[in-house]
Amino acid sequence: MIRHAESSGRKSGLISGTGFATLLLAAILLAGCNTTARQEAAAPAERSAESEVAVAAAPQTPDSNCGRAIDTFANLLSRDLENGMVARSVHDAAMQDLEVAAGACRAGSQEQALSALRATRIRHGYPAG
Repeated sequence: MIRHAESSGRKSGLISGTGFATLLLAAILLAGCNTTARQEAAAPAERSAESEVAVAAAPQTPDSNCGRAIDTFANLLSRDLENGMVARSVHDAAMQDLEVAAGACRAGSQEQALSALRATRIRHGYPAG
């Protein structure tokens, strides 16, 4: 004799009332474990404080070809620091190296400034540009 699931006394496809209550309780408890929203809310405040420090550390350059190139790279470094793509120590070391390029640029030596910028980019793992 062939028995069907319905005739054997077992329920098929539906969760019993106790099972549903258990699943609902588990879902509520697991929903309380979601803490990413609080972490994401705190992250912008931390990023803005880091970017203010990074912008303050950018070298002063004249409005010339070498000055614009140095400013562009300094802004890239600041964005990479803000986004967590580069460590603070690497950022600070690169900014110090950029001071050499900025000094040459302020003195009017475009070629020397661009060469120092190229060396800084390569030394800190960026394409020569």
